[in-house]
Amino acid sequence: MKFTITYSKNWDGGGQEFEAAKAAILAVVKNANVVPNRVDKYPITVTIEEEQLGMIYSGRQQGFFGKNGRPAMREVEEALRSK
Repeated sequence: MKFTITYSKNWDGGGQEFEAAKAAILAVVKNANVVPNRVDKYPITVTIEEEQLGMIYSGRQQGFFGKNGRPAMREVEEALRSK
């Protein structure tokens, strides 16, 4: 399975949010191929798509912030398990 994570580079590059989203995918699909797509636009969101399944998740990038407890990771995992 090939996943594309589209995320905003925001002020710090967006790396922690990409890595958190990738970890959520790999927690469910161990052998997933995960490709980054970093953009420079607002609103600041993370969108996860899979070639065959289509849109898996789209939501505020802040849901992947460590200081917020990364609640979006759980949402991604649940979305993948329901597919």
